[in-house]
Amino acid sequence: MTASEAAEALLRRWMESGDHSLLAEDVRWRVSPGYPVPRTEWRGRAEVAEVFFPTLRRRFPHWKIAVDRFVPLVDGRLLASGAYDARDAEGRAGTVPFLHVWTVRDGAIAAVEAVADFGAFARAESGTPG
Repeated sequence: MTASEAAEALLRRWMESGDHSLLAEDVRWRVSPGYPVPRTEWRGRAEVAEVFFPTLRRRFPHWKIAVDRFVPLVDGRLLASGAYDARDAEGRAGTVPFLHVWTVRDGAIAAVEAVADFGAFARAESGTPG
């Protein structure tokens, strides 16, 4: 198994389980402006698990990630493209397209940089075409 295949397997395991033990202790979690959270960067497994995800889940109790494909990058990171399947606290459902750049180091998720189009969710809930 290549390094990128092992990294992809780890990321798929994370996405299916949400097991925070797969995150490096010093993980760096960055999201684009527009995510339904109060800031764009979190550091450390505890902060990601205890602050980022609970904040996100308050706005979107149902949140599932669906990766269309992983692409290995020259520097060893993986680019993931896909969409979140989301339902907000009011029960409105929609999809949110995303791109993620993942870093896996020493068998753990060391970093993610995530960009997502939350405007797509707003357009879907208002009935406005994208």
